[in-house]
Amino acid sequence: MEQSDDTVQVFQKTARVMLLLLAFGLLALMFIFLKSPLGAIWRNLFDALFGFSGTHAAWFITRASGIIAYVLLWLSTIWGLGVSAKFFDRAIPRAFTYDAHEYISLLALVFVFAHVVVLLFDTFTPFNLAEIVFPFVSSYRPVWTGIGILSLYLTLLVTITFYVRKWIGIQTFRAVHLFSFAAYVGVTLHSWFAGTDTNLAFMRWLYLGSALVVAMMTIIWLVMRKKEASNALIRVETVQIESKDPEMEQTIASSYFGVQTISFDEYRRKYDSRQ
Repeated sequence: MEQSDDTVQVFQKTARVMLLLLAFGLLALMFIFLKSPLGAIWRNLFDALFGFSGTHAAWFITRASGIIAYVLLWLSTIWGLGVSAKFFDRAIPRAFTYDAHEYISLLALVFVFAHVVVLLFDTFTPFNLAEIVFPFVSSYRPVWTGIGILSLYLTLLVTITFYVRKWIGIQTFRAVHLFSFAAYVGVTLHSWFAGTDTNLAFMRWLYLGSALVVAMMTIIWLVMRKKEASNALIRVETVQIESKDPEMEQTIASSYFGVQTISFDEYRRKYDSRQ
């Protein structure tokens, strides 16, 4: 029964990855089509109906999608910290909080890609494919645009680990997820220094306020992790003194460090190294 459940979970996650790849493939095909002679006819039609190819249309879309992507990435970051610190466990089932974190991350990536792809059609500040793929080669604020591209790659890397956690192990999964902090900092710097809306007071307060929330959640996460490590160590020491059961020591130790076999001495060394 357990093996059957694992097979279903692997199938579901593989299906999600395939759907995501399909969506990106369709976006790529749409881009190629719109750049073809036949696509020019459709562009003229959309221009006639909606004024889509106006000077500022793409600029408005990329601004809106960028702001939404930033808010979703911020929400994914604090939600992930809350899940790791078991902040929601008393009110919301853990399976739901984990899945919500995964889906928020995916939704953020969708808006990030929309933000990037629309730049290819922006006639006000034109970008080519190389400028949105390779960091620091853009003619528009190359440093801050490059940091944004690197942050996208880090976010993509972290999101992929949701689907390969079974093969890379919980320790690697957690280690890769630490890049979320760098990704969020990079996105914030990109938004502040490369965004065209930073001169608006509302956007400045949004960036500063969201960064403050992330800093506070990070402190809570660190405190909760330290408390969890202390409690786990107490449980291991109690088992060692009372039962002398090595198998129980390994079971309790693995609940924190995410490994299958670990001796008490090794567990103690790992814990001491975290202090």
